[in-house]
Amino acid sequence: MKHTVWSRIALAIVIVWTLLPIYWFLKISLLTPDEIARFPPPLYPLEPQLAAYFNIFGFDFEIAEGVIRKASGQANQIIRGLRNSLIVSIIVMLLTLVVVAPLAYVFARLEFRHKNKLLFSILLAVALPPVSTLIPFYSMYVQLGLNGTLFGLTVVTLTITIPFVSWMLIGYFRNLPRVERLARVDGFTRMGTFLYVMLPMSRSGLAVAAVIAFLFAWNEYTYALILVNGTTANTLPTAISGFLFQHPEPQHMAAALALTILPPALVAFLLQNHIAELNLVDPVR
Repeated sequence: MKHTVWSRIALAIVIVWTLLPIYWFLKISLLTPDEIARFPPPLYPLEPQLAAYFNIFGFDFEIAEGVIRKASGQANQIIRGLRNSLIVSIIVMLLTLVVVAPLAYVFARLEFRHKNKLLFSILLAVALPPVSTLIPFYSMYVQLGLNGTLFGLTVVTLTITIPFVSWMLIGYFRNLPRVERLARVDGFTRMGTFLYVMLPMSRSGLAVAAVIAFLFAWNEYTYALILVNGTTANTLPTAISGFLFQHPEPQHMAAALALTILPPALVAFLLQNHIAELNLVDPVR
């Protein structure tokens, strides 16, 4: 009984810790400038307004009193950053799945020379912090002319998503039923077994891998700050950081932060059935 009480308390703390910052910037995005200037700040918007959401997309907004809330000076950066982040995140997600699915299957189901050494190299790539490779990548990108390009940012983001998702899917593929021999008896080639038997069986794991790859690419800030910040390849996280260097408009920055939640939430929503299936179905059965 005591264990259950402490578990519930811990769960409540985690929920508050997670949701409080989200609630706070959502609240700020709906506040008026007068409410933002109050001390102490209101716990909820007394007169909620959507002006900030129109402003960050470059539109003026007239509130009830006839006052015009001007468009944000960062609107062009936000729109460009949103477009670039969507392009990079979707491409990274798709390329990660194309590369990682066969890679994880081979490591999980087949035996070959130097397998453990290669597995260790994947683990090392997962453990290596991105900032440790920032200078080598920057030097190489300057020489190749890839800095300030979406292609360069996509490539460098794949160096994060591929090792991490590979390590995750290797464990998932290991737990799938051993049906390769039965598939070969039915006339499938090794490639046919992978494409028509193993991939459908692993759709739940691939759905989770897709969400993780998208989130990694969408939230990438370290490489984007150094390689594409201030260029036409600017992404949404670095575009939002530009609010810190302009006239303070907290509601605009809060609205832009709220905008960053929507695409990952949409991807998770579209794949939620497969994600739930991963938790409810035992892959060994």
